[in-house]
Amino acid sequence: MGSLGEISPEELQQWSGESPQLVDVRNDGEVQRGVIPGMVHIPMHLIPVRSGELDPGRPVVVYCASGARSAQVGYYLLQNGFQEVYNLVGGIQGWARQYPLTTPQEA
Repeated sequence: MGSLGEISPEELQQWSGESPQLVDVRNDGEVQRGVIPGMVHIPMHLIPVRSGELDPGRPVVVYCASGARSAQVGYYLLQNGFQEVYNLVGGIQGWARQYPLTTPQEA
């Protein structure tokens, strides 16, 4: 099993190569306030049921509001066969201090 990495908003913004799978694990109400472009919304409580929608061979970046819930999801994914998983440092709050958010419909 790999270890959970951390990625800063700057590192995520500058990611080169194939885009990572960006997973928003917040609840529906939180998501309505704004998301990071390109995300897939899978609420934390549905990860065990819906993690099959993700490719375990591609990098995954998980985020929540501040980083606590997404860290738990990241460890779960690592324990279930995912090789490269990162937690977004500061969550969407950290991202929003530097980069614009979009609506879920535009993501």
